[in-house]
Amino acid sequence: MMKKNYLSLLVMSAIALPAAADTTLDQMFSQGSLRGELRLFDFTRDFDGDTNTKHDTSLGGLFYYNTAAVNGISIGTSFASANSLWTNDSDSFYGLVGPNHENVNRLQEYFIQGEWWNTKFKYGAQELRTPMMNPHDIRAIPRTFRGFTAYNNSVDNLTLSALYITDSMGWFDNQFVTVAEAVASEVRRTTGRVVEVADNPVYALGGKYKLQFDGVKGAADLWHYRMEDVFNQTFVKLNLSMNVGDANLYVTPSYLTQQSSGKETAGELDTYQYGAHLGVKYAGLNLTYMYAKTGDDTVLTPWGDDKVVIQQVNQSARANETVNALRVAYDFDKLGAKGLSAYVFYGDFDVPETSGSDFRETNFSVSYSLDSLMKGLSVRARHAIVDYDNGEDLTDTRFYIKYKFTLGI
Repeated sequence: MMKKNYLSLLVMSAIALPAAADTTLDQMFSQGSLRGELRLFDFTRDFDGDTNTKHDTSLGGLFYYNTAAVNGISIGTSFASANSLWTNDSDSFYGLVGPNHENVNRLQEYFIQGEWWNTKFKYGAQELRTPMMNPHDIRAIPRTFRGFTAYNNSVDNLTLSALYITDSMGWFDNQFVTVAEAVASEVRRTTGRVVEVADNPVYALGGKYKLQFDGVKGAADLWHYRMEDVFNQTFVKLNLSMNVGDANLYVTPSYLTQQSSGKETAGELDTYQYGAHLGVKYAGLNLTYMYAKTGDDTVLTPWGDDKVVIQQVNQSARANETVNALRVAYDFDKLGAKGLSAYVFYGDFDVPETSGSDFRETNFSVSYSLDSLMKGLSVRARHAIVDYDNGEDLTDTRFYIKYKFTLGI
């Protein structure tokens, strides 16, 4: 019913607004824009114990359409598709497609948008790009959300944001669920507990400011998310960089706090995560050290996130966890291999003996942009090795082929 109401609103707006602007529907839609991305992905996770192999191959993509603006008002929609290929019934599903290797084909976005007074207002289904509520685009289809958003740029170098979000869809959902259901699902996944979460929306306020210093480039993010009777979280992050000779030095410290609130329907929660990236870029080489420390409870992240350490399989999230990681990346452009890049990423994850297993994860990645052959085409291969002190070791292998395109209308 909710989805039908949103669609009805868009249809009515498309008919009424152009008429009020003394123009035609044909002009509004014929001058729109269409872009897309075709995706062929193959993900496999093998375990050295009794756990069954997980494997999915998906073919599909993302297709975005936006009308031209009339009196500042426009309409947008997008479609997402992930269809199972080469299915082996003996393999468990990975998460590129739905459970039992089911195809996923869905409306990803449908919204009406207005731009006035240096502010962009958007109502409907939409992808969000905020630190703790974002597409988290690591599967065949990114996350998406439903609600109202506003972004203001009245002050130079400052973007102020406000969100009112009621529903979300994960990587392989075919329909929206309430944000409360998403929290309950995440609690069940991470702790095994079944909880009945209060059916309340998420409110968020955020600001991003481009810092102005001589010789230093930077930006500061500050966000607060509130879900009544569930939990609140505050996130702050700095991005600072400066050139020293031919090298570029950078540091990105961040701090996250989470506390349960009111009736605490998702359970008691009082935790934090702080850490930083410290790195240097020189002659195509990018060397980054990462450190993360998490508080007394596991970080709750049901809608995408900006944790300090995010590797191919694991992320810094567990209670009382300390993570040290090193990433060495290289861009081969300077050696004549334009579009070719690679990295090695090692992380050491430690928790107290009574709360879980320590482990180490090593990632390898090679990416190649094939713009010289076909603009928008790229390929990538990734491999992860995870060694646990207690538990099954595993390997995780992923292959990607992407083709991005834009069509004039």
